[in-house]
Amino acid sequence: MTTLLRAFRLPAASALAAEADGLVLVRSALTPAAAWSSAQPAGALAALAGAWPAALPAVSALIAADRTAEKGAALAVAHGVPGSRIVLSPVAGVLGDTDDVRRFADAARAASARARAAGMRRPAVVLLDDPVDATAGKPAAARVARDFGRTLEAVLLGLLDDAYVPLQAREHAAANGRPAEPFDAVHVAVASGAAHANHALVERAASWAAAVEAGRRVARDMGGADPERMAPLRCAEYIRAAFKDAPNVAVTVVTDPAVLGKEYPLLNAVARCSYAVPAHHPAVVRLEYRAPDQSKVKENLFFVGKGVTYDTGGADVKTDGHMRGMSRDKCGATACAGFLRTVSLLKPEHVNVTATLGFVRNSIGAGSYVSDEILLSRAGVRVLVGNTDAEGRMVMTDLLAEAKERALSPEFGSAPSRLFTVATLTGHAVLSVGEGYSISLDNGPARESGVSGRLFKAGHVIGDPFETTTLRREDYDLIQPSGVTEDVCQANSAPSSRTPRGHQYPAAFMSIASGIVNHGLDADKPVSYTHVDIAGSAEKSIGGLSLARVTGAPVAAFTEAFLSRF
Repeated sequence: MTTLLRAFRLPAASALAAEADGLVLVRSALTPAAAWSSAQPAGALAALAGAWPAALPAVSALIAADRTAEKGAALAVAHGVPGSRIVLSPVAGVLGDTDDVRRFADAARAASARARAAGMRRPAVVLLDDPVDATAGKPAAARVARDFGRTLEAVLLGLLDDAYVPLQAREHAAANGRPAEPFDAVHVAVASGAAHANHALVERAASWAAAVEAGRRVARDMGGADPERMAPLRCAEYIRAAFKDAPNVAVTVVTDPAVLGKEYPLLNAVARCSYAVPAHHPAVVRLEYRAPDQSKVKENLFFVGKGVTYDTGGADVKTDGHMRGMSRDKCGATACAGFLRTVSLLKPEHVNVTATLGFVRNSIGAGSYVSDEILLSRAGVRVLVGNTDAEGRMVMTDLLAEAKERALSPEFGSAPSRLFTVATLTGHAVLSVGEGYSISLDNGPARESGVSGRLFKAGHVIGDPFETTTLRREDYDLIQPSGVTEDVCQANSAPSSRTPRGHQYPAAFMSIASGIVNHGLDADKPVSYTHVDIAGSAEKSIGGLSLARVTGAPVAAFTEAFLSRF
C-alpha cells in the first residue's frame, strides 16, 4: 500500500502520458461551472490547463450536456489527457453549517468508484480547489483553514477506502489466479494552494495517508473476516505476519490457559466454553512500540481492544436474528492493531504506544459462564455477572487493570500516560449518535487533560468523526451492589439500547473492576482513562442481505490526534 500513491507536479504532467490511464478531478463549488469555459482561466484551472489544455473544454462540455455532472461522478472523453478520459467528481458543499472535510472524502470515493467502473488502473487524481486557498481573504477563511486543513489527506483516504478489497475476497481471487486490487498506481497532485506550490507537501500527505491506510487495512482485514477465518488464534497469526517487517513493534502472544486464567480471570471466564473447540481457544496479543529516544517522549498511550471474534451472547443467547454480524465484534481490537501498524510506519519520536488485545469467542454450551456467578478480577474486585452478553467489558477489564499497573510503574513515570478501551461495545452507542460516529468519554483525569477534545478535533479535521459524552455519577450508581457478596454488578438484564445511559455505564464498570476508580482527580496518582465505543463507526451499511462494510475507524482519528500534533 505504501507504493500505491505517487505524487506528481502539474507542470510536469506530460511525464504521465505513458503512466496514467485516466484523469480524475475532484472539485467543489468554489470553482463555479462558468469558470470552465473562461477564455482566461485563473488559479487552479490555469494550472490544469497548463498541464492538459484539452481538459477544460471537455469538462465544460460535460457540465453543459449533463446536469448530473454537478451532482455525482461523471465521465467524459477528452483526447489529450491521460487515457483520453476524465472523471469529474463534485463536492456537495463546503461553506454550510454541517459541511466538513468528509464532503471531499465522499467525492473521492465516488470518483474512485467511477474510475474503477471505467476500467482505469493507473488514474491521475487532481484535487482542483484547495478550500483553504480558494477562500483566502474571504469572511470564511479562518474557519475553512481550521476545518479543511487536511483536505488532501481526506481525499486520499476516501480514494483508498473505496479501493479496499476485503481479505477473503483477495484470497479467493488469488486462489483463482485473478487480480484482486483495483489499481496498480494512483498518481496525485493538487492544482492550487500551498501543496501546489510546494510539491513536498503532496509527497508528505501521500506518505501519511498510505501509513493510515496500511493501518486501516489491518483493521478491516481482521474485522471483516468471518469467525473461522479470524478465530482468536488466527487473529494472532495474522498480526504476527502483519508486523514481521516492523522491528520497532514487539509482538507478544499469550495462549496458555493457565496463564490466561491467572492473569485475566474475567476474560478467561468469557472464553471458558470456547476451550471445547481447539480452533476457538482465546489469545491475548500485545503490541508495543517504544520511541527510539526516550528523552523525547511526551506521553505514553495504552490501548485495550475488545476482540470478540464471534458473540453468541453466551448463556444469555442472542435471539431473533441479533446474532447476525457478530463476527464484527472484534473491531475494537483490530482497530488498535491497525493503529499500531500505522505507528510502525510513521515512527513517531514523541510517544510510546502499547495495545493489548483480547481475542475471545463468546460461545454457548455446557461450559458457558452464566449470570449470578461472582468472579474476582485481576484488581481483586468481586464482580457479579448480570448478563453474559455484556462480555466485552469482561474481556477488557483485566487488560485495562494491567495497563493501569504499567502506567503507574517507574518504567513509564517520566511522561504522562493515557489509557483507552476501544470496543464495538453497545447498541446504545449507535442509537445515541448514529452510523459513522465514534464516541469517547473520559474519567476525571482524562477530562482535565482534554483527551476527548483531542479526539473530537482530530476526527473532525480528518473526516473520522467523534462525538463526546460524559461519565456521570448515575453510571456508577447503577452498578453499585445491594448485597455483600460482590463489589460491583457487571450489567443489568436488559439490552443497552433499552437501558438509560446504556453506553456510558459500562465505562464505570470497567473503571471500578480494574481499580482505575481509585486513581481519580482526588488520588495521589491519578490515571487518565478514556473509553471509546465504535459500535456506530466500525461498519457502514451497504444494503441488501450482505454484511456491512468494515471501515477501519478510528485509525485515522487516532493518528491525527496522537501522532500528528507534535
